Amino acid sequence: MNHPLHRVCVGGGGADGRRLSEPPSQRPHQRRTRKQHCRNNGEPSPSLLLCCASLFLACTLSPYMLLQFCICTGAAGGGGLYSMPSSSIAVMAFSTPPTGRASQPHHSRGTAVRVASELYEASAASTREELEKMTVKQLKSYMAENGIEVPRGQGASLKLKKQIVDFIWEQQAVVNGGANGGAATADTLVNGAANGEVNGEGVGPTKQPSPAKKRMTNRLSSGTGMPPLPQTAERVAAIMADEEDTNDREASSTYHLTPKDRIVLDVLNRYPPLHESIVDACADNENMGDLPLEGITTANIEHCDLNSLNYVVPSGVGEDDIRHAYHPMVANATQSDFEAVFIGTASCTPGVTRGVSCTALRLNWRSGRPVEADKSKQQSLGQKKKAGTYVEERGPTGGTWLFDCGESTQLSIQKTASVKPGKISKIFITHCHGDHSFGLPGLLCLMGTDRDRDAPPVEIYGPEGLRMWLRVAIRYSVSRVVPPYRVHELMDVPMAPEWEEGHRRNGRFYFQLRRDAENNAKDGKKGNRRWGMQGLAGADPVSWISRAPMLNLEPSRDFGEIDGGRDIFPMYDHPQATDGAPVWEVESEEDVTVLAAPMSHGVPCVGYVVREHDRPGRLRPENVHPVIERNREGLKEAGIPNPMKVMAMVKNLPVGGSYTFPDGTVLRQEDVVEPPRRGRKVVICGDTADCRALEGLAQDCDLLVHEATNTFLPGVDKDGNMKLVTRDAKIHGHSTPFMAGYFAKRINAKKLCLNHFSARYKGDQSIESITIMTRMERQAMKASGLTEESVAAAWDFMVLPVARNG
Repeated sequence: MNHPLHRVCVGGGGADGRRLSEPPSQRPHQRRTRKQHCRNNGEPSPSLLLCCASLFLACTLSPYMLLQFCICTGAAGGGGLYSMPSSSIAVMAFSTPPTGRASQPHHSRGTAVRVASELYEASAASTREELEKMTVKQLKSYMAENGIEVPRGQGASLKLKKQIVDFIWEQQAVVNGGANGGAATADTLVNGAANGEVNGEGVGPTKQPSPAKKRMTNRLSSGTGMPPLPQTAERVAAIMADEEDTNDREASSTYHLTPKDRIVLDVLNRYPPLHESIVDACADNENMGDLPLEGITTANIEHCDLNSLNYVVPSGVGEDDIRHAYHPMVANATQSDFEAVFIGTASCTPGVTRGVSCTALRLNWRSGRPVEADKSKQQSLGQKKKAGTYVEERGPTGGTWLFDCGESTQLSIQKTASVKPGKISKIFITHCHGDHSFGLPGLLCLMGTDRDRDAPPVEIYGPEGLRMWLRVAIRYSVSRVVPPYRVHELMDVPMAPEWEEGHRRNGRFYFQLRRDAENNAKDGKKGNRRWGMQGLAGADPVSWISRAPMLNLEPSRDFGEIDGGRDIFPMYDHPQATDGAPVWEVESEEDVTVLAAPMSHGVPCVGYVVREHDRPGRLRPENVHPVIERNREGLKEAGIPNPMKVMAMVKNLPVGGSYTFPDGTVLRQEDVVEPPRRGRKVVICGDTADCRALEGLAQDCDLLVHEATNTFLPGVDKDGNMKLVTRDAKIHGHSTPFMAGYFAKRINAKKLCLNHFSARYKGDQSIESITIMTRMERQAMKASGLTEESVAAAWDFMVLPVARNG
C-alpha cells in the first residue's frame, strides 16, 4: 500500500533509529516519561497493541479513517500513536530505554501536518473542477462553512462566478502553504537547513499559521507529533515534479462551462437577433471589453455579465416575434388549414408580458360538395380553365373556436391579426375560475361590434352553471351589443376521487396525496374510490351550481341569448372512457367531433378533444384517366356527356366497390383511391393535476396543450426541490413540465405545447425569459422523449400549424 499514511504507520525514523523532534516549546504535551513496549512480565503494553491496530487499519481502511483514528487515540490516550517512539514499526524493532533514567521521546509535528495537508489538498484544493460546477450561492455557502473571509474592500470585485472560484482557490493554496509550514521542506529533510540537520536531534522552529488562517488550519493541525516520512532523493524529485505539474495545470486551466452557461449559449445560437442585441450592448459596456466577431462563445462567456447589461429586448408580436421565426417547432412547421393560436398563456392574472388562458383553433376548412367551377371563380382562384376539369372547392368556412376566455381576452385579441373577433363561432370553457371565464362577457361585447346581426349564433359550451352566470353578467351590465348566443352546459361534472370536501362542508375541496398515490400505484392496484356519477349540483345548497337553477331569470333576445341551449349529460359506457370516468359528446358536425372528459382540479373542470374525421383517400388519376379516354365515346353513348365526371363517381365508390366501363374494364375502389387519411386530433386540457380521464380519448393526438404552472429550476429557485414543487402543484390542482411530458408519452402525442405559466415566468423575448422557458421545455422533453422540434413553451400570439396526416 503506497500511501503517505501507510508510510507514516510503518516507519519514519532517521538513519540512527531516532526521530526528528521539535523544540520543547512546540511540544508541551510530550513532556512525559517514555513507555515500555513490553512489560516486565512479558505481556505486550498498550502502546504495542496500538501499533498493531494501526497497522491493521492501514491495510484495511481508508487513509482518512486511519488519520482520524490516530488523532482520536492521540487525544484520548495521552498521545496514542503519536507518542510511540519507535522508528521501525514494520519490523517490530522496539528500542529499549537506557538503564537508570527515563528516556524522553523524540517527536515531530511535521509529518502529521504534512499528511493532513496532503489529504486536504486531495479533497479540496485539487478539486477546482468541483468548485466551478457549483452555483454562486453554493460557493458562498462553501466559503462560510470553511471560514474563508473576504478582505474589506474586496467584496465588490467578487461578482462573477469565475472571480469567486479564483478567490477560494487562492485562499486554499495559502492555507495549504501554512499547513505544510509545520513540516520540514524537502531540501531540509535531505540536505539539512539553517534550523537543524536531518539526522540531528531536532529541527528548528516551524512556521505557524497567521491568525487570519487559524480557522482553516485548526482542523488540519489536530493530532500533531506524527513521525515524518523517510525522505530520499527519489521522493524529493517526485514531490518537486508533482508541484511543477500542479503549477502547469493551474496556469493552463480553462474556464469550465456551467449548465447555465451552456443553455444561455444554446439560446443565443438559436435566436440570432437576440444574440446581436446583447453583443451590441457588450460593445457599449466598458467592463466587458471587445468581443470577437463571432460574438459570445464558450471562450468568452465567463467575461459576460448578462445581468448587468442594458440591451434592447426584441418586441415583435405574432409573426414578428423572434421565437416565431427561430423556435424549432414553429420554424420547421408547414402551412396548414388547421392552426392553434395561443392568445393567453399565463395563470391567475394577466400581466405585461402574458395574458391569461385563451387558446384558439382556426378551422380553415370544411367539407364542400363537388361543384363545376365557372370561369370567373377559376380566375379568382388563380386556376387555368380546362375543358371538363373537375374542381373541388373548399372555402375557409370553419371559423375560429376559442378554448377558455380569461380576463382581458378582448384586449389581447385586438393585439393580433391571427384572430378576428367577428370570425369566432364557438367558445369552450373548461371551468369556472376567473382566469378562464372572466373575459367572456367583455369578449361577447367586442364580437357584437364586429359581427353581422344575421350571422349564426355563437355557440358556448361549459360546465353546469355557466348559462345562468353569463345571463346575469350581461343583464346586470345592460349589454345589448352582444351578438346572438346560446349556452350548452356539460351536466354532472364530478370531482376526481383524490379530491375530498373539507370538514367545514362549504363546497371547498382539497387534494388528498394518499389518494393520488393509490391512483399512480406501480403495481396497478387502484384505490377503491372511483369517479362519481353525480356533479356538485345539490351537494352544497349554497354553491352557485345548486342555486343557479332556482333563479327566476328568463333568457331574453334583447340581451343576445336565444333558445336552443342543450344540457349535455355524460356517458359512462363510452368505448374510449378511461378509469371509469365519464365522457361528454359535446359537438358532432359533418367533419369534426368534440369530446370532453373530467380533469383533476379543485372545481369541476373538463378537458376537450377536437377530432377531425378521417378524410377520403386521394384519387389516383394516372390509373383512371387512360381508361376514361379509351371509353370516351362509349360513355357519351351511355348518357354521360362529360366523361370526366366519371372521375368523381370512381372516387366516391364505397370501400370494396367497383365501376365497369363500356369496354368491360373494371376499376376497383382500392386500385384507384388511396387509403383514407387519418383525421387530426388536438387535445386541450384545462387546469389539472392528472389527465388520466383523457387518456383514451387523446391517444395518438397530433397536438397536446397541457398546463405547466410551476417547476423547480436550480439556480433560479432558492429553496425546495422538484419533489416539493410537484407536491405543491398537485395540492393546488396544477402540473409541472415533467407531469405534462409524462402524459404526452402515455398518449403518444406528436407535439406538446406548455401553457398556463405562473405569473413569475415572464413571456417576453429577453434572454432571462427565453432561457427559463427553454429549461422548462427540456424538462418536458426529458419526460416525454420528444425532440426540440416537438416541444414548446407557448408564448402569447404564437401560431402553430397542425399538419395533415398522410
